[in-house]
Amino acid sequence: MSTLRVASYNIRHGVGSDGRLDLPRTAAAIAALGADVIGLQEVDDTFAERSAYEDQAARLAQMLGLQVCFAATIDLPAAAGRERRRRYGLALLSRYEIVGHELHPLPGHPAHPAPRESRSVLRARLVPPGWPPLDVLVTHLDNESHEHRLAQILPIVRCADELDGPAVLLGDMNADPRAPELAPLAAAGWRDAATESGARAGSRRRGAPRRVSPLIRALPLPPSTPATFPARRPLRRLDSIWLLGALHGGELDVARTRASDHRPVVATIHRLGGEDAAPTG
Repeated sequence: MSTLRVASYNIRHGVGSDGRLDLPRTAAAIAALGADVIGLQEVDDTFAERSAYEDQAARLAQMLGLQVCFAATIDLPAAAGRERRRRYGLALLSRYEIVGHELHPLPGHPAHPAPRESRSVLRARLVPPGWPPLDVLVTHLDNESHEHRLAQILPIVRCADELDGPAVLLGDMNADPRAPELAPLAAAGWRDAATESGARAGSRRRGAPRRVSPLIRALPLPPSTPATFPARRPLRRLDSIWLLGALHGGELDVARTRASDHRPVVATIHRLGGEDAAPTG
């Protein structure tokens, strides 16, 4: 096996764009992706009435028949009358055994007020058949400040420096991949899977200038670009898949579903000939 399908999906604790909590609908949307590995953001674990105090990661894994790991970015005392702590954060679903995982907290920018929500990156290691060990990172960056997002990207880059093989980053970045605060990813060798997947990604139209001002970056994306947010009528590509090392991005798509306020992004990735091989196209 030389290909995998990977996806990133902010599930908004199972609440769709219609405002209804429906975790089986979320599971159906995930199943329809046909993905082997799925990074999830905004996952509740016994967190609140909004999600019926359910362990959503475990429930989704059960419904889909997948392996799972969960990492809490928010961890609070149990609600009155309940035993389990209230947790919220990131999850990874996988067809393959998850041989280890860890959570790395992400800081805010020291010169700005602290972020209202704690942010982290979940790092997990998988060994798909016929592959070298694959590190998968799942994250959800700050939604209010590009300065905070920049501060949060830098530890992710440092975390990746410790990796000894290929890696995938699945994230709700709360920014377009071309945003200046995400530039350290590209500088460290990470590649936006959409730019390797051909015309569907709308990565750069012929004749477009290589240098684009921050104002232009902030404008709504052209129709050919796989925007993910808001789900009803996507205008922004907040959710993206990044590749590092001997991997190459193939087909990439954004699923048409309103099971959340985001749409999931899914990509086929190809393993290149050796761990140290470089992409050729």
